[in-house]
Amino acid sequence: MASTGGALAQTSSATTFVAGVPTSARTNSLARVSRTTPFAANCNGPIQTGTVYVNGEIEPSVAVNPRNHRNQIVAYQQDRYSNGGANGVLTAVTFDTGRSWRVLPLRKQPKFSRCTGGTRANGGDFERTSDVWVSFGPTGVAYQAAVGFNDSNAETAELVARSTDGGRSWSRPTTLIRDNDPAVADERPAITADPTNSKYAYVVWDRDVSAPPGMRSGPTFFSRTTDRGQTWQSARTIYAPPVGEQTSGNQIVVLPGGDLVNVFNVFAVNGQSLHPRHDGIYAIRSSDKGRTWSRPTLVARSFVVGVTDPHSGQTVREGDIFTAIAADPRRGSNTLYAVWEDARFTDGQRHQIAFARSTNAGRTWSTPTRVSANLRTQAFVPAVAVDDIGNVAVTYYDLSADRATSAPLPTQYWFTRSSNGGRSWSARRQVTMRPFDLRTAPFSGGYFLGEYQGLTSAGRSFTLAATFTNDRSLVNRTDIFAITYRPRH
Repeated sequence: MASTGGALAQTSSATTFVAGVPTSARTNSLARVSRTTPFAANCNGPIQTGTVYVNGEIEPSVAVNPRNHRNQIVAYQQDRYSNGGANGVLTAVTFDTGRSWRVLPLRKQPKFSRCTGGTRANGGDFERTSDVWVSFGPTGVAYQAAVGFNDSNAETAELVARSTDGGRSWSRPTTLIRDNDPAVADERPAITADPTNSKYAYVVWDRDVSAPPGMRSGPTFFSRTTDRGQTWQSARTIYAPPVGEQTSGNQIVVLPGGDLVNVFNVFAVNGQSLHPRHDGIYAIRSSDKGRTWSRPTLVARSFVVGVTDPHSGQTVREGDIFTAIAADPRRGSNTLYAVWEDARFTDGQRHQIAFARSTNAGRTWSTPTRVSANLRTQAFVPAVAVDDIGNVAVTYYDLSADRATSAPLPTQYWFTRSSNGGRSWSARRQVTMRPFDLRTAPFSGGYFLGEYQGLTSAGRSFTLAATFTNDRSLVNRTDIFAITYRPRH
């Protein structure tokens, strides 16, 4: 079993919840997924600008094989840069439900950047990569998406790869879109394998077009495969917001009947301040596997003010332009759940975790309610998942342990669950035994653990993957950890 080390040991094998909500037992201990960097110095090619945080791993995505729940994949950024992206994204696999993890050797990794073996010939000739996302299809085919880009010029691309052996090895990247225009940036891809049809998978992302002056826009782009990832259709716009507005955090989920729902944030970019702001979260739907899409419906207005170090005022970079979404997988269900950061519950003073539910495939949504337990502190970067019997899980960070006399910035990661569709929530479970110091995280527009963390379900279990810092260690600032919980009924 992988050692957790330091602050990251589990306290006990079971979680006690409030009355009426089932208890939950861990399937394994919190295990370290990432290892020290395998990348050679200057593997990017040209000399890079910014500060590289060697051994700084962030922003994991996790997937569980529906054919074999012991087989799980975590993908994450390795060696984050202060000015964006990382040397590469790495993939780790387990075949014992996360009791032990193996980071693939470079020859087996997806070739999304030069540091992982990308070349012009294999399609991965990029100096950096970012925003990795992983998903399993119903027959065990795994997909992975990331953005590749250069620091020395404007070239960027959205890339996908697939694995047919549980994540042990990956295909050459397929390029969904490629640009070399300083006015264009393709960002934040999310990939979703269709659980109702093994031939289909979908990638969605936001495209920032900053020219001509005064005409900045940020449409949602989309591509799909209909042959299990052997080929991908041409990228195209599925939603174009008004000029001066940008989409972000697009993510597709598939309802049990096969309909697609894409949820995304929209915010103003036309020279306006981003904080504080009143923006919106929207949903669009497709009943024909992505060929056509509905007009957007409002999930909720979002009110964000940012997260800061309460002692210094330094920015904590988090996911306030990212909404996490999950679908109830039970046959006949049209229920969706969304979580995001919002300051509405504190009169604009600090972020909490907001929750909304739709029971009609995203056409209308409930009034947002609060999931996070401590109203007096800042909560950020939520994730959500639903198991096979309808239990909803949410994870998030907060600063509950911080005190006026705290020398570090003590940060905790929490797990909570609802058995009644989000009407009430269990007593929150601290994933780590004690807080970790957020100030030792890579600094990239603020202390940065990622705009999202990994949470998924398989059967009646939940698997999470998250970034924690290694206190007082500037040589190994962060690691990715994972654990699986299985409810008791």
